[in-house]
Amino acid sequence: METVYELLADLPASATLRAPPASLPAREVRATSYKVGNYLRSRGVHRGSAVGVADDPDPKAVFAFLGSTLLAAPVTFDPPRSFDGRAVIAPTPTLDTYDLGPGGQRVGYGERPENPADGHFEGGVWSENPAFPPVSFDGDAPALRDADGPSQEALLSRAADAAATLDESDVVAVRAPFARDATVVGVLGALRAGATVLLPDDGETGDVALVADDASAPEDRVLPA
Repeated sequence: METVYELLADLPASATLRAPPASLPAREVRATSYKVGNYLRSRGVHRGSAVGVADDPDPKAVFAFLGSTLLAAPVTFDPPRSFDGRAVIAPTPTLDTYDLGPGGQRVGYGERPENPADGHFEGGVWSENPAFPPVSFDGDAPALRDADGPSQEALLSRAADAAATLDESDVVAVRAPFARDATVVGVLGALRAGATVLLPDDGETGDVALVADDASAPEDRVLPA
């Protein structure tokens, strides 16, 4: 398995993305990722484009990453406010704080942006096709940050190691920033294992935690980085 497209195409039926109260089964994770990829392409994102995504414990951040990888566009989580990229995807109230270069696209999620030049993530994605053609690139396409960042194949190789420690009944609570490569690896590994990725709210716990460094977590197990 070299690309995230292959991961999504072969996603175990038990794989789930949960952000209480929402719980999205594998078919919706796949279809929504495809829709996001199609939507971002309509906003001018293409192979090699830089995409900034808010480091936010929200399903939209996960889908922004997955959709960008379908276009071989590397993602920078928590991008700088002055970002030389094709697109930034962030909560709508923060869009005005980002300064993009010529042709840059700002896409807000949550409330609809007042600026008609800014895209609305939910509205745009909802209307897109839930199918995506097979990708024409291989696993050496960069997945994070820039052309020198880790490739999709490298992340998926590490994700396979993480998946080997999980089973379908596990609920993996994300308690670390997406800006950590290990967090992204853990999410991909959980999906590959057919486990549940949990973006917990207050008091919600899982079986396994994704944490930064030696941070504590209410879960009994920690997913190895």
